[in-house]
Amino acid sequence: MTWVPRFAFRIGGDPLPKERPRATGQRAFTPKRTRDAEQRVLAAFRAAYPEAEPLAGRLLVDLKFFRRTRRGCDWDNLAKLPLDALNKVAYLDDEQIQKATVERFYGAGDEARTEVRIYEKDSPA
Repeated sequence: MTWVPRFAFRIGGDPLPKERPRATGQRAFTPKRTRDAEQRVLAAFRAAYPEAEPLAGRLLVDLKFFRRTRRGCDWDNLAKLPLDALNKVAYLDDEQIQKATVERFYGAGDEARTEVRIYEKDSPA
């Protein structure tokens, strides 16, 4: 069995970590900055793959984050934002992700971006 490349695209701009939901009284909501960042992920994916159907197999996801600074950013929160945004769009459910690699690079300046590659497990014939 091998990993077959299915999707590869990039999202321009400084990668943002996913923020925790906020609560006001009994109502919880996703902060606007996170919603906007998730929309940028979806727009980049749809621009690269306008006719894509969600993948159904086991997945490997490779994420590379090129940030301007080191400030305020755990790798798991960086990864959560694009993975949640792509749920039900690039794949049926993020539980399909069997393996993930995450790398952070700093000092990207104007080249700040996120690179996403998604591979699907190829089953034997």
